[in-house]
Amino acid sequence: MNEDIEIGTAIALPEATSLEAMFRRDEGLDPLIARIEEQVRAYVPDVSTRKGRDAIKSLAYNVARSKTALDDAGKKLNEDARAQIAIVDAARRKLRDRLDALRDEARRPLDDWEAAEEARIEGIKTRIRRIEESVHRPLAASTECAELIARIEAVALDDSFDEFLPIAAKVKDAALHSLRATLADMREREAEQAELARLRAEAEARAEEDRKRREAEEADARRIAAEKAEAERLAQIEREKQEAAERAARQAEARVREEAARIQREADERAEAERRAAAEREAELQRQVEAEKARAEFAVNEERNRQARIRAAEEEARAKREADAAHRSRILSEIREALAPIHREAIPQALMDGRIPNVMVMV
Repeated sequence: MNEDIEIGTAIALPEATSLEAMFRRDEGLDPLIARIEEQVRAYVPDVSTRKGRDAIKSLAYNVARSKTALDDAGKKLNEDARAQIAIVDAARRKLRDRLDALRDEARRPLDDWEAAEEARIEGIKTRIRRIEESVHRPLAASTECAELIARIEAVALDDSFDEFLPIAAKVKDAALHSLRATLADMREREAEQAELARLRAEAEARAEEDRKRREAEEADARRIAAEKAEAERLAQIEREKQEAAERAARQAEARVREEAARIQREADERAEAERRAAAEREAELQRQVEAEKARAEFAVNEERNRQARIRAAEEEARAKREADAAHRSRILSEIREALAPIHREAIPQALMDGRIPNVMVMV
């Protein structure tokens, strides 16, 4: 490289022989690093244009490239002079650290601009996102919905949205359209609820009047019922006295009849017991005869059913064999019809192509 050559944001480095002398002196690279720092810091960055931002990138890149070139020169000196390794490595570390810091210093205006740009865009997106999310907020009443609409309408679509202004306008219009529809629905529901509340209040008032009327009617009914019950109680006492006398007479007469009935009942029960015993013996004999007859009929029916099942199974097997034979015959006919127009050498390809029905070649 030629000393003192600079083009744009390029950084000039000394010739190899000069670099070797600098590396061999303690802190010999400091003047060169200082000159590079002075050159870089003398550059006025401009982040307002793409060309200016690209120039900053180029300047930072050239600092990094200068660091690499100087570091490579130091490595070569290490290979040529092992005795100077400690001094050269210290110089390399120093130049790496200082030039890394210088690179970061050179790029910092761009980094700051990019961070500010990212924060600006994120701030705009957050404002737009808040408008979008307002549509999904739970709203307790139409007044709350109207207040939300007013707040969104108050959002000014100005230059603060920058390049996102069309998106913000579209989102605002969509949010207002949705919220206005929601407001109309809420107001309609609230009107219906108010009407229902009025009707419920009227119904409750009528129910209260009906309750009071029923209570008055029930009080009158209870009073009349109490007077009637007292009269009936007195009449009942008188009836009970008469009934007690009649009951005593009836009881005496009933005891006489009951004794005669008991004697007759015991005689009848003995005769009935003897009749039932004879009937049970006859019924038991008849049950035994009928049970034997039923067992014989069951055995005959079981044998008849078994023969019928055997015949049905044989018929089903025969029908299945015939159906299988017919199915195989139909498939063979379809295969023969498909193979007939195909030349023998083309049959394998036809099989591979799946043009032969009912035949599938597994690859």
